Amino acid sequence: MHPLPSVRLRRALGVALFILVAAFIPASTASAHAELVATDPADGSVVEKAPAALTLQFSEDVSLQPDGVRVLDGKGRRVDAGSASSEGSDVTAPLEGTIADGTYAVAWRAVSADGHPIRGSYTFSVGRASALGDGVAAGAFGSGNDRAYEIADALARTIAYLAVLGATGYILIASALRRSEDPSPVGRRTTIAACIGLAAIIIQVPLQGALATGRGLTAITDSSVLGLAVADGMGWAALLASIGLLAVIITSGLPWEGAARRVGLVGAVIAPLGFVLTGHTLTMSPAVVGYLADLAHVMAAAVWFGGLIAVVVAVRRRRREDEPLGAAEAIATFSGWAAVTAAVLIVAGLVLSWIEVGSLDALTTTLYGRLLLVKFALVVLVLGAAAWNRFRLVPRVAAAAIEDPPVDDAASWTMLLRLVRAEIALLVVVLMVTAVLSNASPAKVSVDQGPITVSAELGSGSMDVTVDPAQAGRNDVHIYLFDADGRPADQYDEAEVSLELPSQGLGPFDREPVRAANGHFQLVATDLPLAGTWSMTVTVKPDRFTETKATVTFPVS
Repeated sequence: MHPLPSVRLRRALGVALFILVAAFIPASTASAHAELVATDPADGSVVEKAPAALTLQFSEDVSLQPDGVRVLDGKGRRVDAGSASSEGSDVTAPLEGTIADGTYAVAWRAVSADGHPIRGSYTFSVGRASALGDGVAAGAFGSGNDRAYEIADALARTIAYLAVLGATGYILIASALRRSEDPSPVGRRTTIAACIGLAAIIIQVPLQGALATGRGLTAITDSSVLGLAVADGMGWAALLASIGLLAVIITSGLPWEGAARRVGLVGAVIAPLGFVLTGHTLTMSPAVVGYLADLAHVMAAAVWFGGLIAVVVAVRRRRREDEPLGAAEAIATFSGWAAVTAAVLIVAGLVLSWIEVGSLDALTTTLYGRLLLVKFALVVLVLGAAAWNRFRLVPRVAAAAIEDPPVDDAASWTMLLRLVRAEIALLVVVLMVTAVLSNASPAKVSVDQGPITVSAELGSGSMDVTVDPAQAGRNDVHIYLFDADGRPADQYDEAEVSLELPSQGLGPFDREPVRAANGHFQLVATDLPLAGTWSMTVTVKPDRFTETKATVTFPVS
């Protein structure tokens, strides 16, 4: 794969773009892909008696190390048993014996179902609130090099995208355009690109381990940390991409025929597929549509990006050999393929955007949505350059080449190749934005539609119900009960909840809320599967012989 001419300005722009990518890499706490939706004890609550264990509820399945949840007292001393465990989206963290009254910080680290490391913290108190030392939660897992690791991980991912898609797309298109006397598509520079891509994929594994545990790059030497780092598709993705790249690398310098050609082409097809097996695709719904759209998107991107480089190399070679007709045939052939590729890329991109964004509001108000708009604008520019080449310049150089004798229209070729280089440069920026997008929470889960609070009379007092985020799926439901004077009603030890969606004939579904404090009950991530106006009836018993009910309705979008 021969590089395009480089000048200092292009190198400076490349450095600037990498800095821009680093600046926009979302911090894990702000871009968590699985979100902590509820805890017991609740965040900020004061409980009368110390629990035997803490429970954390996430918005999707998570995995973590036994010490992935650390509970610290006001002086930073751990009081957890170091034996946290996860089952689906639920995490349990036993405490070490009975803990004293006071305020505690809970810091946690896990890996979400889409393979991204996440972290966070919250507090609760036993008996009474007390002072908490500065930086107790922040220092729970070490020295705090997370930001550096996040930037390194995103840059490694960007390099992997550029190297893998560039090298494999180049091989596929260069092989298709190749004539018998042309050199092998897997030359020295293609091999270097494949090796760089392989290294970028491998380095992400220890970075993943460092972010998932807070124990630095050496944590990966622990077999359990290695298992955590390659969980949730990351391992299979790295393995598949590595196998494909190695298949390409072993054909370097061999004649492009027979077994070497077959192995190289199979490797070029397999390597990009690793990007489909990790990230947001793992949690898309419907899953089949998400996987197929992402597969088409990745392969089309490889063919377009690497193919542009391949066609520039082919055109230069044939023009050097004084074959303007051969050069015109190469650019015309790829132009037809590029039109199909662009159509596939656009359709697949729209499907993925529909799955990950879901609404115009999410597109304009979230980091993911705004980055997607930037990516869309860049792709439009690429399509504009490609259309100008296809419908204006390609016919011009082709017409000159078929004259008798053939004419090499140097001015048109210069303009055409200039626009192709611009396409390549813009696609580099597109892939950089894509690397940032892969680390940002999908807009659909980032946009905040709630919470919604509704009220009703309850006996001689009142009831407030808060539903968060009031969207179809998992929701936190908080029930606040007040006496006639507006104070939290402390006479209720238990409550019962019944949920219905009358318009769809769903329910009633009986739920048992958890008592979080006097007059405060909560449902932990209860499922409201469909949009519509839901009805909720709360039943409480101030004594053994009296039962009081109140019903509220609330919209779910």
